[in-house]
Amino acid sequence: MDRGAVLDARLSPVLPDVPLAAPAPPPEALPYVEPPSDTYTQFFQGYRAAHGQYPEERIDALIWCESSWRLDPGGWHRGLAQFDPGTWATVSAITGFADPYNPYHQGWNVAVWASMVSPGTTAGWPYCWWAW
Repeated sequence: MDRGAVLDARLSPVLPDVPLAAPAPPPEALPYVEPPSDTYTQFFQGYRAAHGQYPEERIDALIWCESSWRLDPGGWHRGLAQFDPGTWATVSAITGFADPYNPYHQGWNVAVWASMVSPGTTAGWPYCWWAW
């Protein structure tokens, strides 16, 4: 056997040269729906969707006291309601809404957390709960 005639199987094509079909066009995209740009609106959409039990006026005063409605007021705590990072991790694991910069997620998580703890205690907004 001639050594030069032996082909390395790793280098030989598996399929013969067959012309490939043109790629299919991309599927029609779903229409893009612009979410509300208003942080306040998005927050309360999430709060209502999670069946928040407290009056929205009270929650509005809470958020104003905690962050002045700034998504990232800086510091150790997270988001509009200034969740402790451990508390945010806990409530996010329960709800699945984990983006601390998404007002809808924050509204949902405020509704859930407020239903799980006694607001106004060290577990839930000890100072700002009484802001209204």
